[in-house]
Amino acid sequence: MKYGIILLLLHYICIDGFCQNNRSAGFTIPDSIKATGYYAEVNIAANGKINRMIPGIRANGTTIGFGNNKKNKSVEFFFTGKKRKAVSTGTDVTVNRKGFSWKYEWKPGETYPLLIMSASDSASHTTIFSGYIFLPADKKWKLIATCSYEDTARLRFISLHNNTGNDPAINYSNRWLLRSNNTWKALDSQRTKPPVLRPFSNIDSIVQQQIEEKNLTARFKDSITFKEGIFYQVLKEGTGKQVLVTDTVIIHYKGWLFSNGSVFDETKEKPATFPLNRLIRGWQVGVPQCRVGGKIRLYIPSGSAYGIRTFATDIPPNSTLVFDVEVLEAKEKLIK
Repeated sequence: MKYGIILLLLHYICIDGFCQNNRSAGFTIPDSIKATGYYAEVNIAANGKINRMIPGIRANGTTIGFGNNKKNKSVEFFFTGKKRKAVSTGTDVTVNRKGFSWKYEWKPGETYPLLIMSASDSASHTTIFSGYIFLPADKKWKLIATCSYEDTARLRFISLHNNTGNDPAINYSNRWLLRSNNTWKALDSQRTKPPVLRPFSNIDSIVQQQIEEKNLTARFKDSITFKEGIFYQVLKEGTGKQVLVTDTVIIHYKGWLFSNGSVFDETKEKPATFPLNRLIRGWQVGVPQCRVGGKIRLYIPSGSAYGIRTFATDIPPNSTLVFDVEVLEAKEKLIK
């Protein structure tokens, strides 16, 4: 099983980082840190002007920041490199010749957290990068876009994206690196608490769910059943007990992307064993529709899977997942 572990719910663990006084525009990340994310808070002063340079943050050639073309304000995400390509976008994000743009009336004097996340896979020699902004008024994250390129280098260089990195009209604060083990390293001298990232709390969740449900309904009409945000088909009726969400299940499964049929995980000779209530919501809703000995196909919109998170190159943000699950055994949790 290549990614059996990703079926478990992932949580970002927030602990105290250790500080480093680094106010320069660029920072080369030591390999020992194994960084996967770069977080910073940006505030543009009320009298600050945005001309050609977009204030924001940059990591490995990807940049997220703020734009102002006199008619509209926006959040921009763009990347350099010939072998890079778009993978997914947030709702209402448009593509332009430089990258991606989302119209948003950001306010001077307001502090906006920005985040760049990455994930690499040595087998496919691919890395993906995603750009996010946290919207203070909504208290939710917004995915701008995800891009991929043919390289497996970890996050290795980060910088502040403006003319000098020391523009007095642009204030950068509370900068952190997220390590691959989900702990944080502070980049600023002040000792502040690490950010709390709640990847399921995103501004597009309802609209994105509606889009994915519509796509599935149009594809399959009445041949699949809808229940609590997911769709399913019973491929083989089981004769054993009805599976409960509190059971530990022994299963064979295969998972692939609805968008292109790309398989990202499957069992081989040996089955897998999982406590069902620790898996993604789509499994918690779908697998109990099956009896032991049966087989079910689950169509899981991203909101009941991994949402806008960036943690695997072969499951980009906003991915609808499909699983075939064969239940071999279901063990009830013992009550002590």
